[in-house]
Amino acid sequence: MNLPTAKPNSRVLLVEGGGMKGAFAGGVLTSMNNLLPAQYFDLIVAVSSGACSAAYYATTPKPDPIRGEELLEIWRSELAGRRLIWILNPLRGRTLLDQNFLVDQLFRDKYPLSKENFEKQGLPEFRVAVYNLRKRRIDYIRANENNIFSLLKAATALPIATKGKHLVDGSLYCDAAIVNPLPLNHLIESGYKDITVVMNSPVLMQSTPLAGFTRFLSFPLDRKISRMMKKFHHFYFNQSRLISKKPPEGVKILTIAPREPLPLGLVTTKQRLLEESVEIGKAYGLEYAEKILASSKSTKSKNLPSDPKKKLANQKKVTRQKQSVSYKKIKTK
Repeated sequence: MNLPTAKPNSRVLLVEGGGMKGAFAGGVLTSMNNLLPAQYFDLIVAVSSGACSAAYYATTPKPDPIRGEELLEIWRSELAGRRLIWILNPLRGRTLLDQNFLVDQLFRDKYPLSKENFEKQGLPEFRVAVYNLRKRRIDYIRANENNIFSLLKAATALPIATKGKHLVDGSLYCDAAIVNPLPLNHLIESGYKDITVVMNSPVLMQSTPLAGFTRFLSFPLDRKISRMMKKFHHFYFNQSRLISKKPPEGVKILTIAPREPLPLGLVTTKQRLLEESVEIGKAYGLEYAEKILASSKSTKSKNLPSDPKKKLANQKKVTRQKQSVSYKKIKTK
């Protein structure tokens, strides 16, 4: 484990993945950016598809509602249909989940990530959790403008759906969620006592061990990793939820999670369900950002917007404008 040791009063944000459930985290972080820019935290850690939305949050130094709505089109429409996930992709020389489309075409070109902003203008460190296939451990790699796109490919390197591995700085990595979907335990072990967690499923949800057939398809030639998946994936999934409900003494955990299961699964690509999950995430992001602001009124909190009510009103105005434009487009077809 290579997480930085917590300094006194450090705040950390942890973002869960979960395939297409990442649409929820995208909505949450977009709303949070408009009230709580990333500078509110001292460290951001993300797993799997959660790293995709967290990367944009960690590189946006100021509230930008219009840009935020534009970026949400990635989840609302770009990933819908057969563009990202299609069972016939292998016949076209692509993986089932087309990482080149996701990372190169979307994150690098069409919706360019402001990678030059990493740790500039007071922005915090951004660490992506990936599984080191040689050392059999989770590494938390510090993102920078040179490695971010390779990191995002490693974080989304899902067995079966992709080649299951990607090279970063000379080492092969895959999605850390195969053994620990939400490494809350590692943050606590590193001394963090003020933790905000974005989950993609209800806190009360529990996981069962991964099926043997799934593990075989994931790593047919590596029985050791298969056994680790069986032992640890559900264990840490369930443990993180127990910890979030009852944190250790002296540790404060704010959990942002849907109260009901999202209407989509790991590989859902129906546009209506993706849009719905984004909107659910936006609503939760607003709700919890306001709670954080309210609890910070009596203390001096760094880098908080001077007029959160105005920021909230602006975001709602932008959302109404976007909805109006979409309606007009539909009406004129």
